[in-house]
Order: sequence, then C-alpha cells, then structure tokens
Amino acid sequence: MMYKRIAKFLSPIAGRLLKMMREHYYLASGLLIFLSFPSYDAWFFKGFVFFAWFSLIPLFVAVKGKGFKEILLMGFTTGLLGNYLTYHWIGAFGAKVSGGYLVVLSFLIPALSVFFVTRLLLAEYISRKFEGLRFLIYPSVWVFMDMVQTIGFLAFPWTFIGYSQYPFLPFIQISSYVGIMGVNFLMILANYVMADFIYSYRRNSYSKISILRMPPFVRLAGTIFLLLIITLWGGITMIQNPPSSRSDLKVSVIQSCISPWKSWESNKMLYLDKLLQLTDASMNEKPDFVVWSESATLEHIYYDYHYASLNPFEKRVLNMAQSTGTPLLTGEIGIIEDYFRKDYYPQNSAVLINGDGIPVTTYPKIHIVPFGEWFPYEKWFPFVKELITRFGATSFVPGIVPVTFEAKNRKFGVLICYEGIFFRLCRKYRNLGADYLVNITNDGWTDSYSGHMQHFSASVFRAVENGLWYVRAGNTGFSTLIDPYGRIRRSIPILKEGYLTGGMDFSQNHRTFYTRYGDVIFYLVLVFTLALLCWAPFKGRSDE
Repeated sequence: MMYKRIAKFLSPIAGRLLKMMREHYYLASGLLIFLSFPSYDAWFFKGFVFFAWFSLIPLFVAVKGKGFKEILLMGFTTGLLGNYLTYHWIGAFGAKVSGGYLVVLSFLIPALSVFFVTRLLLAEYISRKFEGLRFLIYPSVWVFMDMVQTIGFLAFPWTFIGYSQYPFLPFIQISSYVGIMGVNFLMILANYVMADFIYSYRRNSYSKISILRMPPFVRLAGTIFLLLIITLWGGITMIQNPPSSRSDLKVSVIQSCISPWKSWESNKMLYLDKLLQLTDASMNEKPDFVVWSESATLEHIYYDYHYASLNPFEKRVLNMAQSTGTPLLTGEIGIIEDYFRKDYYPQNSAVLINGDGIPVTTYPKIHIVPFGEWFPYEKWFPFVKELITRFGATSFVPGIVPVTFEAKNRKFGVLICYEGIFFRLCRKYRNLGADYLVNITNDGWTDSYSGHMQHFSASVFRAVENGLWYVRAGNTGFSTLIDPYGRIRRSIPILKEGYLTGGMDFSQNHRTFYTRYGDVIFYLVLVFTLALLCWAPFKGRSDE
C-alpha cells in the first residue's frame, strides 16, 4: 500500500522531469563539455577523451531548424552550465575573501558563454544560407572564434576541445602539421556530422539501403575514415620513433609545494630551506641543469645582483648554484625602470643563474593574466581591483619580446605559467632556435585536480606541435618531462613535494610542418568563413 502511495506521489514529478529532459536535452551538452576535460582523479572522470567526441551533439541537433532567439537561449544556457562546471575551481582564487568567489565567476563564466553562443549563432546564420556546406561551416566558425579567443588583452585560450585528447597520442600527432587549431577543427567536424546524421535519421524514414546513400551518412562515414587514417598514421609515427634512453642534457625539476597564500616575508627562509634541500637531493642524479617553479622566489635576484644590493636570501641562492656548478632557472620578481617617470615597476620574470652563481639572463612574462596580474578597466571598476588584490592578485608590467636562454650550450625558451597555452609564442621560440621549452608555473592557488590537469593538457600539444622536448616545473605540479612525441617520460604527482630528473635526447627533435608554416588551417578557415559571411547577405536561404 505504501509503495503505491509513493509511486502515485512520484509519478507526476517523474513525468514533469521527463518532459523537461525532452524539451531541454541540449543541456546535456553542458554536462558533456565538463566531462570532456580532466576534472577529478576518479576512474569515471578519466573518460574525458571519449566524451569530447560527443559533447556537442545534443546542442547541434537541438538548434537545427530553431529561431535565432531560441538558439541564443539554448546556446547561452548550455555555455553557462558547461563553463561553470568546467571552471568552478577558479573560484578558489576568490574563496579566501568574502565575495571573492562570486566576483571571479561572475565575470569569467558569462564572458566565456558569450564566446560560446557567438560561435553557435554565427555558424547557424551562415549555414542557413549555404545548407550544403554546414559540415564545413560549423568547424570553420568554431576555429575562427577559437583564434579570436587567443588575441588581445583578455585572451583566455584555456580549454579548447582539442586539449581533451592529450592522452590520445596517436591521434594528436597530426598537430605537428595542423596545430591545436586543426585538432579543434577535426573534433568539431566529428561532432557536427554525427549530429547531422542523427537529426536526418530522426526526421526521415529511411530503409537500411537508402541510409547508406543519404548525404549525412556519407559525410559521417568519410569523417570516421579520415580520423582512422590520421590515428593509424600517428601510431606508426610513434612506433618508428620509440622512447630514447640517450641523454644529451639531464635536467632536474624541483616541486616544492610552497603555499602562495602564506606571507612570503615571514616564511621565505623556510621556503628556501626546502628548495635547497630538494635541490641538494637532486644532485645525486648529477643533473646538468636545475629548474625551480614560477614564484619559487619573490625576490629581485637579477636586478639586485647587477646593482650590488643582494639580500641574504638572494646570496644563498647564488651560492648554491656556484657550489654545485649547476645552472639554475627560477621564477622571480623582475624590476623594470621607467626613466621618464623615475619609477620602478615589477614583472613576473624568470632568471637563469649560471654555474658560477651569476644571473645571466632574465625574461619578463609577456602574456600576463587579466584580473590576476593586471587589471583591465581598473578606472571603471576600482572595487574589483581592491577585492581581487585582497586574494593575491597584483599589477605586473608585461614583457615585450621572447628571450632565449642557454645552458650547457643548449638553447631553450621559457614560458611562465599560462603562457604554455599560447601556441604561437611556443612556435616562435622554436623558430628562434630553442632545443627545448621550459614552462615554470605556480598552480598552487588551487588544490583542485581539474585546475592542474586542464593547465597541463596544453603542454603535450606544445611538444608535439614543434617536435621538441618540453620541461614543466610546477610549484604544486604537474611537473613533467615530455618528449617530442608527447610521451610523458618523467612526472611528479600534483600536491606532492619532490624532484624528477630525466635526460633529453635532442636527436629526437624534428622541425615540423607546423613550426615552419604555422596555423595554415586557421588561414584557410578564415578565408572560407569571411567569404561566406560576405556573400550571405546577398543570398536567400538555401535548400539542401
């Protein structure tokens, strides 16, 4: 009797839920977008490589044939859901201060959702003028907007759909030709042709034979065949270039897990003790080069050395390099002078200290983080700057040009923090003669697995795109050594103190098509998209 009453009570609720799910099934794309990136260190969430291939299908099916107001609503709500789930960890930056979580997410999530829905609206507008080209228009517009998201002072190219495939090494070898933009194109293409096939199959009654002849099926089959060929080629490439045990240069990476939330001045000598202890332990491996993370020191080592004003902390660092005879790369706070205003300004910098204990090269970060390292529109929103400053943000002056370093007769380029997601900067370093890239970062502002691994995922692509070794030194991880084919050769788990030492075989380096010619795929889709966009106003709606 009780079960009947419960069933009677729940039946209308279940009915309403099912109706809502049928009407708003496109929101499943928001959930799948979240599941397409590393989120939690649990077995279920390790399927992100798979989920990404289907993440946009519900939304792509839902918007076809709908009015633009409906598309705007569906796209924006899906974007809000997907972006919030994917980026909620960023709220940890502001969670230490009352109201901070709300401020961080209130700006970022809606802004990213605007980019998301703009992709959808633009793709659908052009597609309705050129129905037969839909399967090319959608990925082209997506890539076009992806590139827009890398330009300007608010650039944030963080979770491109292609980054979800970083463990799928045979497939992503194609990025040595087409870069991350080409991988994005292929994945959006796959999502769209599957969605188009589902939509056409549901809308029409086909016999088993006629299904094989319908254009959506032909496009789907062709796309699957293309992806299989790409993956097979990538697998063969990796088999022909197996991991090497040869070592031309041995590097040690120190992961110290220093808290960025505690006072630097009060704790810096304790932090230095930890760094020196880990570095001393790494000397048992006889490295040629040692790397500390971004903000491993918040001193002015390069400036103070050249102006003879070293403090005890800085002297200990230089003495350590001199006593070991091993070059050291570390993050620091650089100083730039304004001779006109007679003032000094800080920079988020990297400094190379040679085996004689002399700071020889410094590089100030070019791509500084908006609202973290500088404040756009600070005159308009002073309260935002005040609040963000309270939970660790600061104002840095950006660098202007990339700088190549040299240690043990090998050149390398330095990427500070999220510069590792700026693929054009990495390509520039390769063309400047870098034998390897070093990414120093501090992701210790958050303890989340998702924040660390989402950031790391781009690193694999930078190595494959440019065919060179990639060293990553994270304060709290994920510290790794990656070979030119994207294989992780050494690593330290996140949030664990320690060091790794590994050798790099530079005979495995190779100049890629992407290094030589850059984002050719983007220029092709740019011409294609702009041509159709200019033609569209003069063309009525087409019928396929």
